[in-house]
Amino acid sequence: MNLKLEDILNKLILLYAFFIPLSLDVMRTLAITIIILGFIYIKKSNIKFKKYIKLELLIIVFASLIGILLISLLWTDIDNLKFGFKYITRFWYVLPMFIIFITLKKDYIPKVISFFLFGMMVSELLSYSVFFNLIHIKNVSPQDPSVFMHHTLYSVFLAFTVGILVDRILSSDTLKHKLIYIFFSLTITANLFINAGRTGQVIFIFVLISVLLSKSHFNYKAILATLFISTTVFYTAFLYSPNFQHRMQQTIQSIKHISYNTPIGSRIGLDIIAKDIFIKNPILGVGAGDYLSKKAEVIDTKYKSEDMHYVKSLVHYHNQFAEFAVIAGIFGLLAYIMIWIAIMKIDIKDNHIKTIKYILITSFVLASLTDAMFHLNRPLSLFALFIGLILAQKKYEQQEPIEAS
Repeated sequence: MNLKLEDILNKLILLYAFFIPLSLDVMRTLAITIIILGFIYIKKSNIKFKKYIKLELLIIVFASLIGILLISLLWTDIDNLKFGFKYITRFWYVLPMFIIFITLKKDYIPKVISFFLFGMMVSELLSYSVFFNLIHIKNVSPQDPSVFMHHTLYSVFLAFTVGILVDRILSSDTLKHKLIYIFFSLTITANLFINAGRTGQVIFIFVLISVLLSKSHFNYKAILATLFISTTVFYTAFLYSPNFQHRMQQTIQSIKHISYNTPIGSRIGLDIIAKDIFIKNPILGVGAGDYLSKKAEVIDTKYKSEDMHYVKSLVHYHNQFAEFAVIAGIFGLLAYIMIWIAIMKIDIKDNHIKTIKYILITSFVLASLTDAMFHLNRPLSLFALFIGLILAQKKYEQQEPIEAS
């Protein structure tokens, strides 16, 4: 029974990886199924769950962040307690990480990565189909052909995928595989620059650098090559992608003339408000339920310009560091930073998984400066999948499996 259930879980994890970029509903259903079956398997196998937790600093730090957010409900306005609790329950999307860590077989680790890449391939095929007007999907325009998720998140997914593909290009032994990965990486990169998400376009450069760092190829030649490739890609995109050209011109105008009702200006406005709230509540923050009502209060009392009305309507701070600092003060901010330090400290010998670890850290940390990367369902699911893989790889490398006694 247990062996059959373990096989079912491993196959469900493959599907979970495939659907993360494609369907929120299917992904959510698979996540819930994996969690339920996973805990049934753990209980029937008599696996000592606490032994896994004690061995991993990341799990302890993650639990500390959740604990801090829960404690912050103590000073949340009573009218906002339900909202605050709902904010914290969103982290259930990370739970598949534990099941992947404990139940995934070693030979399934590369398969899971490949299934994620297949999912991204399907998403980009549909994106190109919309871009070239081959198909028409409601509420998706050729000017922003992000089919399954918001363009900012999709751009991060694309940059993350490019990193994995570049690693495979550098690591492949056969010319056939190299050519396949080169072609796929070029189409993914082009997709990144025909979409409207500027966050992933910036992250793209740092992802390339992180891959080179993980390969110990980071010397002056690698620096020059990265600069040349990045400059060429950006210049080509500016010449041939009207979407990218428009967004770059929009970026320049937004910087020259800051208006808080533009994507860049609103983020600047949110950072200003977050700074004001943090300065007044540096230790404990305002609580998980009050982070939006406090934003509205500061805007109404201190920033009454019409531009700020748009900022008031936004449902998160577009900066995960700032959001946790507002919610739980210095403790919330440090807990989030510690998560990435803990991931950095995970010792991995396998070069491919180690590279993915660096790509994940680079993508999430940088994207966290412009979006709620640790609260939205898509990035939380991406985090759960790949951290689960990283922890599973570490478990197998230790060659001292935890006994299920």
